[in-house]
Amino acid sequence: MKRILPAVIAALGFSCGTIIHAQEQALTNWPTQDGQNFQVGQLACPLSVQGLNIRDSSGTLTNSIPLLTDPASVQATTQIGDTLYALIPPDGTNQATAVIMYQAASSTSDEVNNAVQDALKHNNWFDATFVVRNINQGGELLPAGTEFWVCSSTGFVTFTDSGAISVAGPPAPVADTSDPGIASLLSLTNTTTTSNISTTTP
Repeated sequence: MKRILPAVIAALGFSCGTIIHAQEQALTNWPTQDGQNFQVGQLACPLSVQGLNIRDSSGTLTNSIPLLTDPASVQATTQIGDTLYALIPPDGTNQATAVIMYQAASSTSDEVNNAVQDALKHNNWFDATFVVRNINQGGELLPAGTEFWVCSSTGFVTFTDSGAISVAGPPAPVADTSDPGIASLLSLTNTTTTSNISTTTP
């Protein structure tokens, strides 16, 4: 019976582009690496970004870091050297947007501009123009395909924590089990498959 569930969900029209938006997007932990610009993730679905979540090996949330906030100010051990930015792909006018999410005091505009140009070349967006701005500190919806990059002009890039780092969206909504449609889906996931093989006594 459980095998029917994916088809039921598809029939109801659940998809990235319509009803469901991802709530978290995992990013790659990068202990200090030689270089100036590294991609650490990409959105498969639109995400209303609220900050970063840190989870331990069991998946328990250990810290949340608001946007444009020094991790140390919320007792997080996350190290970002120097800038974490989101790169929104070029729009209809061939303009990409780099949205700064976290930035060390030592970071410079030249550092970010050079990094964005490098990221555009990496994606073969050679003719694209770009703008750089800070993300809305209260949260911002980023489209599918948005990439996350960490840059530094020191020659070393750091993006690390002892736990797993994710871009965080709003908390997942709590399912209303009194809703008949949701109750039906839950009953499907809780139904065990029984064997149809009958046995006969010799």
